[in-house]
Amino acid sequence: MTSENWWLDQPEPSDVAALKGWEGLFTQGSGYLHVRGSLEEHLSDAPQDQSYMRRPANVTAEQFPDMRSKWGTFVPGIYGNHPLMGKEMANLPCFLQIALSVDDERLDIRQSALLHHQRALNLKTAVLTRSLTWRAQSGAQIDVTFERFASAAQPHLFAQRLTLTSDRDARLMLETGIDAGVRTSGYDHFAHVRFERVGAARLRCAVVLDTGDEVNEISQARLQDAAWDYVAGERAAHLCVEIPLSAGQSITFEKVTLVTTNMDEGELILSDFDALDTPFDVLQAEHEAIWQRRWEHADVRISGDDRSQIALRAALYHLLRAHPGHERVAIDPKAYAGDAYRGLYFWDTEMYLLPFFLYTDPERARMLTDFRIRTLSGARRNAAEFGYAGARYPWEGDADGIEQCPNWQYRDHEVHVTADVVYGLAHTAQATAQPGYLTRAGHAVLRETAAYWLERIDWRPGDDYPSLLGVMGPDEYAPITNNNAYTNRMVAFALSLAATAEEDDGLRERCQLIARKLPLPRRADGLLLQCEEFEQFAEIDFTALWRDRTKPFAAQVSQERLYRSRCLKQADVLLLMMLFPDEFSDAEVRQAWAYYLPYTTHDSSLSPGVHALIALRLGFADQAWDFWERSLHLDFDGGAEEGIHIAAQGMNWQIAVFGFGGLRTAMQADVLTLNPHLPHQWTQLAFPVVWKGQEVYVEITPDGVSIENRSERDLTAVIHGTSVVVAPGNRSIWPEQAHT
Repeated sequence: MTSENWWLDQPEPSDVAALKGWEGLFTQGSGYLHVRGSLEEHLSDAPQDQSYMRRPANVTAEQFPDMRSKWGTFVPGIYGNHPLMGKEMANLPCFLQIALSVDDERLDIRQSALLHHQRALNLKTAVLTRSLTWRAQSGAQIDVTFERFASAAQPHLFAQRLTLTSDRDARLMLETGIDAGVRTSGYDHFAHVRFERVGAARLRCAVVLDTGDEVNEISQARLQDAAWDYVAGERAAHLCVEIPLSAGQSITFEKVTLVTTNMDEGELILSDFDALDTPFDVLQAEHEAIWQRRWEHADVRISGDDRSQIALRAALYHLLRAHPGHERVAIDPKAYAGDAYRGLYFWDTEMYLLPFFLYTDPERARMLTDFRIRTLSGARRNAAEFGYAGARYPWEGDADGIEQCPNWQYRDHEVHVTADVVYGLAHTAQATAQPGYLTRAGHAVLRETAAYWLERIDWRPGDDYPSLLGVMGPDEYAPITNNNAYTNRMVAFALSLAATAEEDDGLRERCQLIARKLPLPRRADGLLLQCEEFEQFAEIDFTALWRDRTKPFAAQVSQERLYRSRCLKQADVLLLMMLFPDEFSDAEVRQAWAYYLPYTTHDSSLSPGVHALIALRLGFADQAWDFWERSLHLDFDGGAEEGIHIAAQGMNWQIAVFGFGGLRTAMQADVLTLNPHLPHQWTQLAFPVVWKGQEVYVEITPDGVSIENRSERDLTAVIHGTSVVVAPGNRSIWPEQAHT
């Protein structure tokens, strides 16, 4: 495998035990529509209609039902109402089915004699290909190839193609359909399901959910001279045909599925559904052209480490396909590859996902922050329900910004998300060199979140400073604490920013006062404390309690113990130091690292990436590499069973570009600044970046740094402390500083 390798290969495609994880990894999406990578013929003993009652819990330790396969068809923003969990993105009817029988023997990966079986996702083209050679019991040997993609050019379309060739005459039975026998988190959200045959080879499924959302799926089957039979039941419908296979003759079957919902808001989707009749090759060509352009602006090339290269490209693939392409929704924590996080929106957007888009595709980045502006009315409603003025962004928000978190600990106390939103707006303004974004589009968010904070702070008797009491910081194992350092600093940032845009003198002065006086608690020796009470928590014996390190710590101890002990789910103080690096000396960061790392369980997928970046700052190359590998491979070896850890994938880009590449963010530097830390395992790191509207290409080797200015004006850059000016179309090389 080289840096040119784009194939994500499933090692043992017939290994049923690994199927669910690869269904997550092989998820395909157009932004509008996302489909898990389940097998075309489905598993015969893996029912998808298992009903159970999911209950509010610590999702880190939550045990999901043991299912060999988990179908998933998702349209972001289409929700059902769960009786205990609130709104959740609905798992829609599955339209992938293409089942084969040859001479009355059905293809089954566990029982059929497969001489060859390969399954791989081409990350460059976003096309999933599966090929197998099947020795039927009748003696016929059939070569089978499946191909499929979610169209980037026509986001409502999903295209599939089957090609097969037999070495002797045989009979083929082909069955294709739509199956609504699915559940979401064990719950049935379908209030109404209706099937109909639309013409000779079209099948339509219409669904109305318990929220009133409406979904239509129309599949067009294309096979020459096929006389289809129609078979329909209460929750599934199929088109079936039997045709002869002639020795040596290839047969091609194409299936295109169109999905529409009430999310479409009256937009013109397709003219008379013409695309349903468009050949697979034509749809594929227009689809791949878009993916080629995406990769030109996003690909990170690593030389000398093929394992990291393919895993990082998998991360970037999921970031690219998960973006909705508009501001009506954002990206959920499972990247629409599963329903574990219910298709809702967290602080992941601003802290972990936004930077990738800001420095590769600013237009799409702004859609993510515009989503927050669009949902300000929902944030107002949230604040009012808690009895506050202004706007309070949800910990788990739906497409309208309404709080859906069923767990009181997070819903009530993890308030830092409201300041994180403002940080995201500021980052967007800085990275795009558009300060007016804050004073115009984002001004209402600054003002109304400030109004919330001014009521949320308390003045305790005897204190001459304000406090934020009863909060949960990023570390979710410390539930109700006072003056969490991360939260206080983010709130101070948000209030200071609001003050700069505020015209009311009194309100501006109040914002400035609170921002200036909110404390960052410290120990006598200068250690930045996570919260005032941290050292009053009980010590914990990890060796005795955490016996199986392959499972989260929270899965092996009670939540009650977590909440009274000195243990962290993820980076908290270190995250603060990552976001505001110039406010803390290396000695302070090293002190915090030494103190908090032994207490940190990394139960959250968000934790390894932050630790990798801090380790690189401190020069801990080996530890940085260990955390990089841990974060990079989270979704392999079964990690993607319930979906993609998309925030971690966003962090993987940050480790590569901000960490190993040494790029300082626009929140930390006014000009493009690079201080690379190339690992000894790599011979080259190269990546495109958009810096305040200028397109740049960076190449880093052990010998130096090259910066190519692909914009139309001069670029000022600082490389290892040396300032250079690169003319349009030119390249600067450090340390020689030669220009070509």
